[in-house]
Amino acid sequence: MTKRNSIGFIYLAVIIASLLLRVASSLNIYSALGVTDTDAFYSCVVQILIFGVMTFALYFLTVGRREGLQSFEVDFGVKGVSGRNCLRTLALAICMIVVSMGISYVWQTVLGLIGYNRVPSPTDYSDFGVLVRELALVALLPAAFEEIAHRGLVYAGYRECGWKFVLVSALFFSLMHQNIVQTGYTFFAGLCMALAMYYTGSIFPGMFMHFLNNAVSVISGYIAQNGGVFSFVTVIENWMTGTVVGVITGMLLVAVCLAVMIILYMRMRKDAEKRGIVSGEPFGKAEGAEPFYKDIPFILIVVIGVGATLFSLVWGIMR
Repeated sequence: MTKRNSIGFIYLAVIIASLLLRVASSLNIYSALGVTDTDAFYSCVVQILIFGVMTFALYFLTVGRREGLQSFEVDFGVKGVSGRNCLRTLALAICMIVVSMGISYVWQTVLGLIGYNRVPSPTDYSDFGVLVRELALVALLPAAFEEIAHRGLVYAGYRECGWKFVLVSALFFSLMHQNIVQTGYTFFAGLCMALAMYYTGSIFPGMFMHFLNNAVSVISGYIAQNGGVFSFVTVIENWMTGTVVGVITGMLLVAVCLAVMIILYMRMRKDAEKRGIVSGEPFGKAEGAEPFYKDIPFILIVVIGVGATLFSLVWGIMR
C-alpha cells in the first residue's frame, strides 16, 4: 500500500468515527449515559480523541513505523515560519474572516430561497466564564486538532499532488462539517488555510487563521448578547445585513479583502519558490501522482461527506 493510500484510509477512519459520534449526539445518547454538558463532551471527544489521538496513533502505527519518526515533522508541517509570513498570515486571517462572512451571508440566503429552514442554537453568554469556555471549545481546540487532521494529515498524504493538495484539503474540510449551512464558507476557509500551508510548508499559519476566525465568531456572539462598549459592532452588523447600502458596502469590503488576499498569497508564493518549497509553475502537473479516480479512500471520503451534507440539506428543507 502506498503512503498516500495509507494516509487516505487513516483519514477515512477518522471521518467515520466523527460521523458516528455526531449521530450519537443527535440521538441524545450522551444524555442517556448521564453526560450533563453534551456539547462540551462531544467537542472534546471529537477534537482531542478523534482528530488528535486517533490521527497520531494510526499515523505512527503505519507510516511512522515504516519511515521512522523523523518523517513526522515534514509530513505534518511542524516547522517555523518567517517573520514576514507571520505578518502576512495575520493580514490573511483578517481578510479571510471578512470574506467568509460575505460567503456565509450569500450562502444562507440561497439556502433560504430553496426552502431550507435553519434552526439556530445560540449559546447563552450569561457570564464571562461562558465566553472563556466557548473560546476553548470552539476556537482553541478546533484550531489545534482540526488542523492536525484536515491540514497536517492531508498534507502528509496528498502533498505529492502539488497544488491539488489545496483543493483536496478544502474539500475534505468542508465535507467534514457534514452540515450544508457551513459548506460554503468552510470550503473557502479551507482553501485559505491549505494555501498558507502549501506556500510555507508549515501547519502553524493555518492554526492561527483557524483560531482567529472561530474566536471572532465566539466574541461576536458574546457582544451581541451583552453589548457594553462594543455594542456598536452589533449595530454595524445589523446595518450591513439589513439595509441596501449596508449590503453594497459589505460587498465592496469583501472584494477589497479578496484582492488583498490574492496579493499576499502571490508574495508568499514568490518566497516559497525561492526556498524551493513549490515549483515555479503554479499549476504544474505532479509527476507520478495517482489519479483521483483510482484513489479508493478519496472516493469513499467524498461519498460519505457528500451524503451526510445532502442529508442535512434535505432534513432542513423537510422540517
